[in-house]
Order: sequence, then C-alpha cells, then structure tokens
Amino acid sequence: MFPELNNLLNTSPDRAEQGKLTLLCDTNTDGSFLVHHFLSFYLKANCKVCFVALVQSFSHYNIVGQKLGVSLTAARERGQLVFLEGLKSALDIFFQDQEASHPLQFLR
Repeated sequence: MFPELNNLLNTSPDRAEQGKLTLLCDTNTDGSFLVHHFLSFYLKANCKVCFVALVQSFSHYNIVGQKLGVSLTAARERGQLVFLEGLKSALDIFFQDQEASHPLQFLR
C-alpha cells in the first residue's frame, strides 16, 4: 500500500518478521490509514494476525482490505486471521455474568 513507508521501516511482505507485535496508537490526528496498511501488509506476508477492532466493524475492514488486494473473510476462514470485534462485544462484556469468560473482559 505504501512502498515509501515500507522503505522507511526496511521491510516488505516477502521479508516480514514473524512473531512481531505492531501496536498503533494515535492522538490528535487520524492514523486509521496505518491500520489498513499494516493489516493488509501482514496478511499479504502470510503472517498470522490477531486483530482487535474497537472502532469499525469487520465488514468495514473487509471492504477496505479488498480494495488493497486482501480478503479478510478468506484469511479468517483459513485460520490466518483472528478478528475480535469490540463493537459487537461491548454489550456482552458489560451485561454478562462476571464469571463468564470473554476475550475482551479486561475492558470491564
């Protein structure tokens, strides 16, 4: 997506490092384009991705991913992508039993 960014980071999908965590945090600016870049980058590199979405839905990320040449649906079906949709899970977290396990229960 952004060859210049990849050059600055000295990386490309064919030589991405496995076992690496990429955490994005933005303040006073919108860095959401980086989320789409790194998501498509690591999927194209055949890395396993665990994506915690707290802003947009799976459908949104899938549509943008298709424009960038990756299918999140296909990646999820083949086990390459684990997608935790925080928007849908928010009510479950706050209104379920305290003892019930949930991957995003730390938000409670």
